[in-house]
Amino acid sequence: MIPAAVRILVCAFIAFSGHGKLARGCTLCVAYPQRSPADILIESPCVVLAREHPDLPFSYTPIEVLKASQDVAPIDLLLDSKTRRLLSADPGRVVVLARNSDGTSWHSLGVADAEYIAIVRRLLVFATQWQGPQRTSPRVEFVLPLWGDETTPIRQLAYLEWRRAPYDTIKRLASAVPRDRIEPILREPIFIEWRPLAILLLAQSPVAADKQYIIDSLQAAERIGLTRNLAAWAAASIEVQGADAVTYIHRCYFANPDRKRDELIEVVKATSLHGTEGRIELRDQIVSSYDTLLNVHPRMLEYIVKDLINWERTELTQRISTIEAKGITLDPATQRTVRKYLRGTESDY
Repeated sequence: MIPAAVRILVCAFIAFSGHGKLARGCTLCVAYPQRSPADILIESPCVVLAREHPDLPFSYTPIEVLKASQDVAPIDLLLDSKTRRLLSADPGRVVVLARNSDGTSWHSLGVADAEYIAIVRRLLVFATQWQGPQRTSPRVEFVLPLWGDETTPIRQLAYLEWRRAPYDTIKRLASAVPRDRIEPILREPIFIEWRPLAILLLAQSPVAADKQYIIDSLQAAERIGLTRNLAAWAAASIEVQGADAVTYIHRCYFANPDRKRDELIEVVKATSLHGTEGRIELRDQIVSSYDTLLNVHPRMLEYIVKDLINWERTELTQRISTIEAKGITLDPATQRTVRKYLRGTESDY
């Protein structure tokens, strides 16, 4: 019998297939660059299920080959004591092992129960479809049902795939994430790395109480001066309130000379997200608020000039030219970007 989570997973993949497109990951959800277990499984020439070798303690022996483009050589990987105890305590558990792409070493992808094994099998079936520019969205859709799973390897697989989802994918799939899967992530410390993504998903909720919770959370962060998850709360507020949220950010952050740089950086992440791929109908208002930001906090130039280039907005040329003329200290990369912006707008002024 197929586990319930896997049945849901397969249905989700079928329901959402065909919508993938090449896009950058959501900038608010990428906590750190890291290859996911899916990356390793897709790239590996050899994937096996293994247990301890009966004649060689602390060594692995394959009990099933899931993927192989060549013979499975002896597994040169130490079976650590903790994993050995877990395998000894449960004969039904195995370790998922994958050889790296050049065949020189093995990676352990964790101790697996029947549900995790089923997920690995399905992932390998779809792996050939996840090459090239169409890879991001289908992979996120594949792990959609794994939100909040209690099994650490499954939860880690889901998080590392979702963290690079573009914002339009997050919005499109939000309705498929059960509300009771989001709630624990917003509350429990164990899910703290997932929280920005959960906040963005919550912003798609049609429930008035959820919308008010988002607005209240941003206002609380503003009063106290918090930066943790500030970018996500600000982005969610813009999603929920639109122009009113941008006005609030303009008044309480951009026009406030006492705001700390760390706070401003986080809020700009939110406005940049929406001006680029979210509520782009608010772009005019966001650019206008950037003018105020540069007037009050000129050193924030380095965080918004790329937006102005990408959005082809020339309104702030004079403001930025004045800041540059004052000799504000910028790193070399930002100096080059500022000069690129000014050169590109010379014909307009």
